[in-house]
Amino acid sequence: MNNRLKIVIAVVVVLAVVVGGFVIYHEDATGKAKGEIITITTGDNIPYKLTRIVSLDPAATATIYALGAYNDLVGGNSYDFYPPNENLPNVTDYPSMDLEQIFNLSADAVISFSNYSGAQISQLLNSGINYVFLSSDAGVNFSVIEKQNTLLGELTGTVANATLINQWMNVSLSTLHEDALSYDQSEYNGTPLRGFYYLSSYGGYWTAGNDTFVNSYFQYADIINIAAPYDSGFYTINPENIVNESPQIVILDDSINASSLNATGSPFASSPAVMNGKVYTTTSNEYMFTEPNFRDIFAIQWIIFMVYGQNPALPSFPINLTYNPNPNGVS
Repeated sequence: MNNRLKIVIAVVVVLAVVVGGFVIYHEDATGKAKGEIITITTGDNIPYKLTRIVSLDPAATATIYALGAYNDLVGGNSYDFYPPNENLPNVTDYPSMDLEQIFNLSADAVISFSNYSGAQISQLLNSGINYVFLSSDAGVNFSVIEKQNTLLGELTGTVANATLINQWMNVSLSTLHEDALSYDQSEYNGTPLRGFYYLSSYGGYWTAGNDTFVNSYFQYADIINIAAPYDSGFYTINPENIVNESPQIVILDDSINASSLNATGSPFASSPAVMNGKVYTTTSNEYMFTEPNFRDIFAIQWIIFMVYGQNPALPSFPINLTYNPNPNGVS
């Protein structure tokens, strides 16, 4: 099973952490402050800034780097993709987190993309380590990413940069959608193309349905996601639905061989996408399709470029970073 599908499945089977909008800062019998569960719902509910963070969420790792708080990370994970050349120790995070590694790093918080067992979380909290669960009560629209940016900014003392990134995202989304509508009108008389995102062939045709960030990408690019009407989240679609919907665009995860779409019995073999050579592989930006953060803007830009042959001009990223956040190679 490829790493990205592991991440996706972990999110699909996530167990919700039920927390109120207000958490009381408390201490155990020894007087040592216990950790707190922190989500976008609770907000920053601790009286200090985090300085020793273990990020088990690759999307959060990228965001913390962009915020200018990368030095506050003491541990990462094996799925981290950005920034490149990471020198953080990888903490085991799948299928469970390695508590001993976390304790040895003297972490003051663990950031998670998926929920772990109640027993593990309790051990963290009882050891004075906060548990930042970004997926809890998250949803799948870009305002959620902005809330996550703000929360991470509050926790690390970089709110000003979080605000700049959120403003950049809003302007970029507006620009991308307006340009996509214009390109569609020019190339296809304003009729949106039918698209399909092929995540994995492991056990079926894995795709992204309704209530996913990928579906939002398609909407901003003025493309109809043929998988959206059949189910929500990441799921395996019935191949007959692929045949019936006849996608004009197929976006492949880089783990899938494009030639397999032409194989005998493939539901894509006679599709307009395959017949017209409109199959595109997510080479340098594949992780953006399963890791929701500010870099999703560039995923939409890439889709628009591949589909319409036009490269929308985005505003400059507001923070000067050593590593270009745009995997498309555009500053």
